[in-house]
Amino acid sequence: MARDVILTDCTRRDFIKTCVTVSAMLGLPFGMVNKVAAAARASDNRPSVIWLHFQECTGCSESLLRSSHPMVSNLILDMISLDYHETLMAGSGHQAEKALHEAMQANQDGYILVVEGGIPTRDNGIYCKIAGVSAQDSLVSVAKGAVAVIAIGTCACYGGIQSVGPNPTGAVGVRDLIKDKPIVNIPGCPPNPYNFLSTVLYYLTFKKLPELDQLGRPKFCLRPEDSRELRAESPFRCRPFRQGFR
Repeated sequence: MARDVILTDCTRRDFIKTCVTVSAMLGLPFGMVNKVAAAARASDNRPSVIWLHFQECTGCSESLLRSSHPMVSNLILDMISLDYHETLMAGSGHQAEKALHEAMQANQDGYILVVEGGIPTRDNGIYCKIAGVSAQDSLVSVAKGAVAVIAIGTCACYGGIQSVGPNPTGAVGVRDLIKDKPIVNIPGCPPNPYNFLSTVLYYLTFKKLPELDQLGRPKFCLRPEDSRELRAESPFRCRPFRQGFR
């Protein structure tokens, strides 16, 4: 018998493996795997996703493109409806802008907004514009109709490297500008793509966002004793460094 294929180029074995992995990352009991799988498999359950790029290097998208369980093609075609992403979409210019506004209108108060990159605020945000609209104005406008916002990468979460003093563009993170929407921070340079995937599948399964820590990060991404200081210090404590070279 031919292998049972659930998603394009994804066998049932790989699909279940992905669901088990995500369930484990979320700290869910094994019995929840079937529920996660059912949520991911439901074609009419796909949330609309609008992905905005601002001050960034596209490393967050590149990290996602290199995920393998599932492949990014399965994620954006079968698990979510990626309606706007400047790097991945075929259209450009007026076509891209039309796709953005159509997605916003068709999914008002129901789409997930993903933001990649810091947002410049100095001099009325002139340091980053798309279609003549500043990143700051674009973020505020698109966020109005979003059910939730996911800030992916350190730049979108906290301003990133461009916010380091003297911060000539006045770069800030999403949470500094958006105050009336639930915001999930998935930091990292680049971020772990499976943290993003797990957040999306959690939302698909439970119809709500995962529990967050004081910095807006999903708690399932962190160790119980984790903190910003410990995370920065632990690699030096473990000494995973090469002592010499041939």
